[in-house]
Amino acid sequence: MHSTIRKTAMRNGLIIGLLLSLKFIFSTQNSGILSFLSIMISISIVVLLYTLSVKFRDNELTGTISYGHAFSTIFQNYLYGAIILWLVMLVYISYINPNYLETYKDLTLKMYREYKIPINDNNYKALEVFFKPSSFIALNMFASAITGAFWALILAAFVKKEKSLF
Repeated sequence: MHSTIRKTAMRNGLIIGLLLSLKFIFSTQNSGILSFLSIMISISIVVLLYTLSVKFRDNELTGTISYGHAFSTIFQNYLYGAIILWLVMLVYISYINPNYLETYKDLTLKMYREYKIPINDNNYKALEVFFKPSSFIALNMFASAITGAFWALILAAFVKKEKSLF
């Protein structure tokens, strides 16, 4: 069953990855409409995670799935999608818009100044480390794993379906 989950998750991860990547690209632009579409994509991803998991349960597992297997399915769907996102992010910040992280850092510093948050040398050094491509991608990997686990914990409760006693 684990190989079935992995194979299905890889296939579903392509769809999730395309949506996550589109959401990232939209979020890098300064447009209210694209920001709204980014939010709509976020909602669509959650609905799609649920729908794909129910479809997997009903079509490939004869209609029953435990909470643990539902969690694993949803988490792997998201994680494989996140791998595609990380690759898109890496290409974007390395080749398409190499100034993205620097601009992002400047906006963060501007926000610190507006809210009168003190910026000492240690804070500034930490921001510089964070806004390097390797650190940025690593933090996004961690955040994606947490996000995938969060949605898997919630959605697995709705996807699980035990065998009937009758």
